[in-house]
Amino acid sequence: MKDPSHTEAWVDDLAARLRLDDTRYSLSRRGPRAMASPPFAKGKASSLMAEFEASSSHRSLAKLRDLDPTAILLLFTPVMVPAGYLKDQQRTSDADAQVDSKAPVSTASRAALLATDPFEMLGIALSKQHSRVRHVPYVPSVGFTDTHDHFLEKAHAVLVVSCEPTISAGASPGADLELTLAKQAEFVGCVATELEESGRQVPMVNLSFGGDEWENQVPTYSRIWVGEKYDAESVVNVVKLVFDR
Repeated sequence: MKDPSHTEAWVDDLAARLRLDDTRYSLSRRGPRAMASPPFAKGKASSLMAEFEASSSHRSLAKLRDLDPTAILLLFTPVMVPAGYLKDQQRTSDADAQVDSKAPVSTASRAALLATDPFEMLGIALSKQHSRVRHVPYVPSVGFTDTHDHFLEKAHAVLVVSCEPTISAGASPGADLELTLAKQAEFVGCVATELEESGRQVPMVNLSFGGDEWENQVPTYSRIWVGEKYDAESVVNVVKLVFDR
């Protein structure tokens, strides 16, 4: 598996534009905080809400659905290739090629699939339901920066994505995976802390893609488990869950 700090070529452009190499945001002035065990949801969008009727996640989702059209919905996503993305995109590409051409199907190259941020698909899907979506990536190994804080100050609702990365062929999950998950959990915790201390009552939901490792790694706030992998189907389910439509 790649080093957690490794980034693809498209990340360099994001980092330059969003200044993700800012000095790491300091939370040293705050003491340790106890966090309640997060709620979990597993399954399709049609069954997700049944598990949140009395949870903080349910209340946050209710606020998200009542957002004013002029309100800013902030989407934080990790800079990495999420598990399931490459296979889903390759399958979609192959299917399109079969429909559009009689020529033999060629497998889409990894470089072509990673020409853009994989989470752009989610950002676009959300923007079709709410026009003012701000999609801001974060680098897990860098953490929460002043740039993220600037966007957070202007947000009226927040979605933070955490996920398992794609594991290279032949590699086995190990310490690198645990570190990657822990760094994302730390970022989610920083966002939750900032919102709580701001006193602005901004709804926040952590959308989590991955396996059982997350149950011990993400001590958040309003966490929703939305699938074992990130793909087109899970994006559709997320949009249905967030906007109830």
